Amino acid sequence: MVETGRVGICLDESTGRGFLGILRILRAPGPRIQDVWELGLDGTSDEVLLSELSKRGFAALVARDTSMLSASVRRDVWRSSGVSVFMCDGKWGNLSLFEIGRRLIWYWPAIVRQVHEGPQGGAWRISAELREDGIRRVFADPIPSHLIHPNPG
Repeated sequence: MVETGRVGICLDESTGRGFLGILRILRAPGPRIQDVWELGLDGTSDEVLLSELSKRGFAALVARDTSMLSASVRRDVWRSSGVSVFMCDGKWGNLSLFEIGRRLIWYWPAIVRQVHEGPQGGAWRISAELREDGIRRVFADPIPSHLIHPNPG
């Protein structure tokens, strides 16, 4: 379940600059959709991006960066951010721009459903093959941020 106050899905630079416009034209279901350019976060590191998205109340990030959470430092930032991350698998790199758009649109309802159903802060891998079970969990449940940074009061 999405935490109260967390709304929005952000598209990172790796998804392509025009995809946000396509989703809006098609009136894609789900929470508000923005991309890193619109938020002024293009060119930032993954750590800064995850932290900023958390501060701005975003529930999820969609990226074609297959190694986004491979570094333990990034995983720590991701876990404390509470932002769900949807990463496309490595086969997406072999697809044409048209195919990338088509597949992201095909998976969009499943991404939105997963954002709404939770758990919040999960990490998911999206298969380049169009299949019903094409979105799979990558890591176990993240550690809730209040346990990482307990409130001393």
